[in-house]
Amino acid sequence: MTHLGFLTITAAVLSLPLPAPQAPAPIQNGRVETRPSTSLERDLPSLGNAPDPVWIAWRVPMVDGDRTSCSTWSSNNVVWYRGETLEPNPFGNTTPPVVTPPTGVSLESGTNLIVLARMIGGQVERLRSVDDSCPIDANGRTVFWLTGVTPADSIRYLDGLTRQDALNIDTRRRLAESAIEAIGLHKDLAADAVLDRLAASTDSPLRQRAASSLASLRGAHGFATLKRLLDTERDRNTRRSLASSLAQTRQPGTLDLMLSLARTDPDPDLRATAISSYALRAGQAGVANVLAVVEKDTADQVKQRAVSGLGRLPADVSVPTLINLARTNASPAVRKQAVSSLGQIRDPRAAAYLAEILAK
Repeated sequence: MTHLGFLTITAAVLSLPLPAPQAPAPIQNGRVETRPSTSLERDLPSLGNAPDPVWIAWRVPMVDGDRTSCSTWSSNNVVWYRGETLEPNPFGNTTPPVVTPPTGVSLESGTNLIVLARMIGGQVERLRSVDDSCPIDANGRTVFWLTGVTPADSIRYLDGLTRQDALNIDTRRRLAESAIEAIGLHKDLAADAVLDRLAASTDSPLRQRAASSLASLRGAHGFATLKRLLDTERDRNTRRSLASSLAQTRQPGTLDLMLSLARTDPDPDLRATAISSYALRAGQAGVANVLAVVEKDTADQVKQRAVSGLGRLPADVSVPTLINLARTNASPAVRKQAVSSLGQIRDPRAAAYLAEILAK
C-alpha cells in the first residue's frame, strides 16, 4: 500500500461518525454508581435490596413537544432556578433542591425522560419522572444509574406497576398513577397500547389518569382513542370524564368535537363541560357559536357554563358580550351568571355596569 493510500484510508476512517456518548446523569449531592442494565425487572430488586433507601434511575427518549417536567423555585415572583429534590426533609415537607444550575446551551436538553424509582428491601415504593435538563438533588442518597435501558423494557416494567395486586392500598395506587404518567412521557409507540388498555379499564382513577395522558401527551392517537371510547361508553360519569380529557387535546378536530357535543349530546352536564371548553379554546372566533348554545339549550347548567366560559375571554371580548347578556337575555339564569362573571373581571366597563345595577 502506498503512503498516499494509507493516508486516504486513515482519513476516511477518522471521518466516520462516532457513537454519541451518553450524557452523564444530572444528579448532584449523592453517590452515583453507573451500572449496565440487563432487565429492569431483575435490576431493581437486586440493586435496591438494602434496608436503607436507594434510588435507581434510567433514561429513555421522551415524547415530542414542550414536555418540561421540572419544578421551578422562586420567591416574590422572581424565578431562582429549576430542579428537583428526591427526598423530603425530616418534617415531611419538600424543600428546594441545592443544585448547581447547568451552564451553557444544549440543543438536546429536555428531549429525554429520566425515571427514578426509590427502593427499600427490594421493593419499589416511590416513582419520579423528570426531563433530563432538570438538575436533581439526591439528598445524600445512593443513586444507581442504569445504562442501556431500552424504551420497551422501561414501558414493560412500568406497566407491571399498574397491574399489581392491592391497588386499593394508597401507596400502590400512587405508584401506579406515577407509572402511568411516566409511560405517557415515553416517545416509544408501545406506550400507546398500554394507555389504551388502561383508559378502557374498569378502575376509575387509573382510567382517568390514562385518559389524561392520552389527551395531553399522545397527539392524534390519544385523540382518536378517547373519541372512540366516548362514542361507545354508556356510563354518564365516565363519558363526562372522557369529554373533559378530550378538551385537553390540541388536535385539529378538538374544537369541532366540543361544539358538536355541546349542541347534540343528550347529557346536559356533558354539554355544559363541552361548551365551557369550547368557549375558552375558540376565543373570539367562537363567540357566536357559544351565544347560539345559550339561546337554544334548555338546561340552565349549560347556559351558565357557556356564559362563564365567555367570561374567561379577554376583557375586550368578554365585557361587552356579558353586559349585553345581562341587559337583554330572557333567562334569569343567564343574566345572573353574566353579572357574576362581570364581577370577576377587573375592567372599568364591568365596574360601571355593576354600579349602574346597584344604583337602581
